Parts: sequence; C-alpha cells; structure tokens
Amino acid sequence: MAAEEHSTGIAEHLQYWTYSFQQNLPVDERNPFMQIHIDTMLVTGFVACLILGFSAWLKGRIVEGAPTGAQNAVESIVGFVNDTVKDNFPVHNPLVAPLALTIFVFIFLCNFFDILPAYLLGHIAEGLGAPAFRPVPTNDLNLPVAMALVVFALVLYYEFKLKPIHFMKDLLLQPFASLLLDSKNPVVKFLGVLLIPLNLTLKLIEELAKPLSLSFRLFGNMFAGEVIFLLIASLLLVDNMHDLMSFGGIVSEIMGLLVGLAWSFFHMFIGLLQAFIFMILTVVYLSIAHQPVEH
Repeated sequence: MAAEEHSTGIAEHLQYWTYSFQQNLPVDERNPFMQIHIDTMLVTGFVACLILGFSAWLKGRIVEGAPTGAQNAVESIVGFVNDTVKDNFPVHNPLVAPLALTIFVFIFLCNFFDILPAYLLGHIAEGLGAPAFRPVPTNDLNLPVAMALVVFALVLYYEFKLKPIHFMKDLLLQPFASLLLDSKNPVVKFLGVLLIPLNLTLKLIEELAKPLSLSFRLFGNMFAGEVIFLLIASLLLVDNMHDLMSFGGIVSEIMGLLVGLAWSFFHMFIGLLQAFIFMILTVVYLSIAHQPVEH
C-alpha cells in the first residue's frame, strides 16, 4: 500500500500544468499539439528575464582592470565559451559565440531548478491553485526540441547560404549515386539516377538525427534525474509527524537528507554537463555547415 501511494505521488508530480485550446472537447479527445504547458512557459520566461535583468544590472557596473565578483565570474564564463568556439569553429562568424553562450547559460539555469527539494514547488503551486507544476523546463520534451529545431534551422540556413550546390548534390547523390553517375556506361548511369531517392532518404535521416539527438539527450538525462530524485524522497522521507518522532523516522529523515543532498550535487553536475554538451554540439554542427567544399 505504501509503495502504491508513493507511486501515485510520483505520477502526480510528473504531470504538467496544461492549458488546452480545445476546452470544449473531452480530455481523451483533445489534440496534444493544441495545448501548452504553463509551468514550462513560466519558468523559461523567468529564466530569460533573469538573464536579461542580470545583464542590464552588470552592464552599469563593469570596471576596467582586474575584475571582481560578478564581473569576474561572467568574464570567466565568456572566456571559456570563446575558447571552446575557437577550438571547434574554423571560420569567423560573430553569431556563433553569443549563441553558444546563450545556450550554455540558459540550459544550465533551467537545469538548476532541479536542486530544489522534491515536491516543493509542486506543493506551493498547488496551494496557489495550480493543478500541477514541473519546476525544471528541460524535463519537458517541448523545450529541448524547440531549441534543437532552432539550431537545426541555423545549420540548414548556412548550408544553403554558403554552399547551396554542394549541399543539394550531397542530398541527392551521396553516398551511392555519385559513384554510378561517374561511370561512362549508360546503364550504370541510369542505376545511379534510380538511387537518388534512396540517397535523399538516407541524407534526410542523417540530418534529422541532429535535432533528435540534441533534444532527447538533454530531455532524457534531466527527466531520469528528476524521477530518481522523487524516488529517493518517496522511499526515505516519512509521511506524518507520528512516524517522524520515532527512532526509525529520525534515521530515515537523516538518510533521506544526506542521500538527497548527494544526489542533488551529482545531478547539478549532470545538468552542467548537459548544458555544455548541447552547446558544443551546436558549435560542431554549425562548424560542419561552414566547412569549405573540397574539390
């Protein structure tokens, strides 16, 4: 029975605060693409405002010479991102470094909400009248997919802008058709033409794998970490004051606190790592799009 109650509590916590544009339809008939997750929108909006507000605040306090405090921390992050871009990006593009910095900071701050105690914001939101609340927006697949699609659109933009002919030939002729079309035998050339749809299919799968890998890697790691955090809280924390006052309850609470704290720090490292991986893969994909055509 206790395990069933914990399971129900975790399942309820994993629900989103959802608004559907089809309120007139029954719940099971609503289109999932016609709804938004209000909690994800609120937290991402808060993080964006936090970044903009902090940037505006820091802009008026920048001093020359040896930086200290917040300026020193920001310059260290900016220097780290610039060095990463220089090591992985072959040409100069003024957009890439600011984009990488924005992605890194934004994802890390979104992941940072996972350090809050399990169920805390959910209970607070419930007390304020919200039906559910997920505090970490990167646990919502919609956000990683949206960011990955923006990166994918930039990659396609630079592919078409910098080497449109090469990109179209790569889509249609690689890897099989180009070998056959170089032949002087007309039959072999005709076989090469027949292989163009297969080449296009393989190339589209290869390209679509980029946003899929970006989004599902971030979502999977953060979602799994949240579920483990909730399991730790459900298994080790007691449910009422009577159990808390017992010896077993006190030991359970201490163990829950220590294990939860250890997992929080470990998961924050995972969140930092995932922010870096998303950033570095963005730089690498854009680097591939900027590579010159080899003749």
